[in-house]
Amino acid sequence: MKKRKGKKEKRYAALEQLSKQIRSEIKKPKPEARSLGRLFNELYSYATKDHLTGVFNRRILDELLGREMEKSIRQGLPLAVIMMDIDNFKQYNDTYGHLQGDMALKAATKTIQRLTRKEDFVARYGGEEFIIVLPNTKLKKAREIAERIRKKIAETKIRAISKRIEKGFEKVTVSMGISKLTKAGIQYMLDQADIALYKAKEKGKNKVCVIE
Repeated sequence: MKKRKGKKEKRYAALEQLSKQIRSEIKKPKPEARSLGRLFNELYSYATKDHLTGVFNRRILDELLGREMEKSIRQGLPLAVIMMDIDNFKQYNDTYGHLQGDMALKAATKTIQRLTRKEDFVARYGGEEFIIVLPNTKLKKAREIAERIRKKIAETKIRAISKRIEKGFEKVTVSMGISKLTKAGIQYMLDQADIALYKAKEKGKNKVCVIE
């Protein structure tokens, strides 16, 4: 019996195939700029995007945050972050299965992307945790954005992966912590957002907390 490839193995296989295509195109006497551009865009996407949700991965987050911090300092603009966590996600996964858990992650991510602005960006920070970076945004506005996202996720119905799945999978809630950039730097801002997120969980979940 053939062993089925896991997600990581499939991803590595796709990356290897993409690398072969790039090498093959470069070796041609006259490589096509359009083909190379498309292949390099695909490679960039593999390197920077989370394969499940399509948002940025944690690897690229530090670089993007660094750029936004420099811009914020240079132009004297505010910078805020939202740290978001899906409530009771381990229990959701254990009850309805990892594939249904993936659907919940995708549904939440789509909602975030619909309700954030063009200049904002979203990254999967780990597991069921996401970071939303809000350039040129004060805490009051950041809270408004977070509340819209929180309410919409709580209302969004998640698609079932199986007709046999039991009731209760349809919706999830999220907790969110917000902080702003200070002279203490990026890591301090993320630590403060994490503290605010913890406070939101302590207050009963499905909440937004802000550290001024």
